[in-house]
Amino acid sequence: MGAMPQHTSPPIPAHILAQRRAPLLLVALILIAAVAPGCRALGTGTTSFEQRARPVQGDARSFRMGSSDVPWALTEQAQRQAYDMAAQYGEVILVQRSPAWGEFLPGGHVSDALRDQTLAIREGARQRGLLVTVALDPFDPAARERLQKLPSSHAGRDFGDEGLREAFVAEAVFVARNVRPAYLVLGTEVNATFERNPAGYLAYVRAYREAYDAVKAAQPETAVFPSFQYEELLGVIPELPPHTPRWPLLKDFAGKVDMLGITTYPSFAYPVARKVPADYYSRIREQTALPVAFVSVGFASGAGRDGVNSSTPAEQRRFLQRLFEDADALASPLVVWFVLRDLSFATTPPFDLVANIGLRDTTDRPKEGWPVWEAASNRAYDPAAAEVGRLRRAASATPTATPSR
Repeated sequence: MGAMPQHTSPPIPAHILAQRRAPLLLVALILIAAVAPGCRALGTGTTSFEQRARPVQGDARSFRMGSSDVPWALTEQAQRQAYDMAAQYGEVILVQRSPAWGEFLPGGHVSDALRDQTLAIREGARQRGLLVTVALDPFDPAARERLQKLPSSHAGRDFGDEGLREAFVAEAVFVARNVRPAYLVLGTEVNATFERNPAGYLAYVRAYREAYDAVKAAQPETAVFPSFQYEELLGVIPELPPHTPRWPLLKDFAGKVDMLGITTYPSFAYPVARKVPADYYSRIREQTALPVAFVSVGFASGAGRDGVNSSTPAEQRRFLQRLFEDADALASPLVVWFVLRDLSFATTPPFDLVANIGLRDTTDRPKEGWPVWEAASNRAYDPAAAEVGRLRRAASATPTATPSR
């Protein structure tokens, strides 16, 4: 492929620009949806990637680490660098895509462009020894109540339409067979859809359950699950009406889910890391025994406009330290940081709100949190050994009863 066009920022929907603030916790996924599809020119040939020698240090970890494929700049080189950094300091790359509805509807066919893009993702990961997490997101990141990028023949419809339901299932199987992802997220931040369109959400649940069975039949080793936006699940997003936690939604997927996947960006709900409640993630254990996968995580390293947050590099570091502690305690299988390097093109609203979520700046200089990430990546990925360590720590933290007299 030729050189990618240069842009200062991706196109921003007009209704987003019209708001004084964007729905903050949707911004990250708007970026993924808008940026990543145009930057996946990895090619399927050989790569010059060289894996760094990781010193094995510290206790074993239960979780694989990774980042998304959103590049720090809109160039092919930056796209490759996103894969390289994920491999050097982790094991997983997160790829989010919207459905190619028209190619999987009855009478459609898979285009050469989609097939080439799919193979490029698989080969780019394989060449670097990466596992792939694919998030197939049917909902519009800027308006979760509706399906995104529908063909004109199906405009305004939801998963109550049999053709759309069949297309979603067929594409999920196509991804499973051709990418062979370790993790397949079939629906992103689906609780946001419940809040805005309960009927559309219930139609999605039916499609999801069908897709789960089909993927398991085609690729049984792939872990399949939806993701929930954690701050909205708890009802703590400042700009939205507060509500009690929506834990009952987890029951909608009972028997058809391998993990509880969450996206979480606490710096948009709490001004500093120290304000995040002590049981913020550990309370999940009271609701489910499923493994907890951190599908996409971020915490700002600087203050945002209009008082969005008051974070600093030190606060970002504190949150990251806390995140790994919680992931260890939960025996989580997956921790994905949204982007490891700040986005050079995130200069205009609403993208500027996530401009400093990276652990390295736009010039590739490390922030305070970077050594924490690097140290975690140097820990051996060994779930069995990590479980022994977790049980040992839990036992030592249990108070000893005072003998009765």
